[in-house]
Amino acid sequence: MRVGVSSFWFNRGQAVVGRQLRSGLDSMGHETSVLARPAKDTAAKPAMLSRDDVWAQDGVTEASHYLIPFEEMERWARGNQLEAVLFDQNYQFDEIAQLRALGVRTYGRFVWEQFSQEHVEGAKRAFDRVYSMTACERERYAGFGIESPRVRWGIHPELLEGAAAADAERDSHAGGEVTFFFPGGYMTKRKPLKPVLEAFSRARGDGLRLVLKAQVERRSKLVFRAARKDERIELIVDDLPDAEHKRLFSSADVCLAPSRWEGLGLHLYEATAFGMPIITNDHPPMNEVVRNGENGVLVDGIEMDEPADSGIGAYDPDPGQLTAAIERLADPDVRLGLNAGARAARERLSWENTLADLTALLEG
Repeated sequence: MRVGVSSFWFNRGQAVVGRQLRSGLDSMGHETSVLARPAKDTAAKPAMLSRDDVWAQDGVTEASHYLIPFEEMERWARGNQLEAVLFDQNYQFDEIAQLRALGVRTYGRFVWEQFSQEHVEGAKRAFDRVYSMTACERERYAGFGIESPRVRWGIHPELLEGAAAADAERDSHAGGEVTFFFPGGYMTKRKPLKPVLEAFSRARGDGLRLVLKAQVERRSKLVFRAARKDERIELIVDDLPDAEHKRLFSSADVCLAPSRWEGLGLHLYEATAFGMPIITNDHPPMNEVVRNGENGVLVDGIEMDEPADSGIGAYDPDPGQLTAAIERLADPDVRLGLNAGARAARERLSWENTLADLTALLEG
């Protein structure tokens, strides 16, 4: 089948999903092409599109604007003789409905913190199927009267390259300095930065270190103030090449990733691929990936007054539990057990599940 993928095309979660989806479709024998969507003009990196590193691929058509003109969609679909298109987080229901009217099968995926009741009618009109990647998304769609097939997200094979050697090295260095890695990304309000910094500063233990990795300068003053008071805290602000990002992330001992809410949480799959235990909230979809005492530690959340845009709850991590979780994972014996649990979780989060569900989606 000739299948198109339309998403962002630069180093951000949505784009990584699109890129990995494309590779999965290629491995299944489909002919694929990409319609790369630039970032919004108001984004941290306006109109961003990447053309190097893992993004330098054949068959990529660059759209002219975040709101893709229908003429560009049509030209892309006709030029590649597309039979189906997977759109990610695209609310241009009128344009996509026009594409569907041309006989192209359309599939849409959204993050549940932005998709709400107001989008239901348009989505039903535009897409043959609105599909889910998490159980909580699927349950929310059901409440809207949308029957949503699930494509279970899994750990992409590229993340498992060299896993055996990394596992052995992680186990052999269970003692000494313990590095907690905070995947900050674009440092949006989804990230409970202040509670994390306060919880870590209260944590006691030999050789504790916190590395906060961000792609933009946003909220960096808060980190710098914390780092002046606690020399164990370090901020790295750089949009790293893919291989360098993996080296930095996988060199840590623990993924410290509480979140007020998550769409998919790619960093949870990365950490599991790297054999790392994870600290995060006991809320979906985080607790769909992390099981308490198996591949990480789950902490309770305190509901905030302001929910996410779609109305789902937003939760700050319980500060006392978060500090206790950090101190617990300073223990090398605890980490060794959770390292083993992370490796076992790779099977549960297998990429083969994703491919099987993609096949069912396109054949359904």
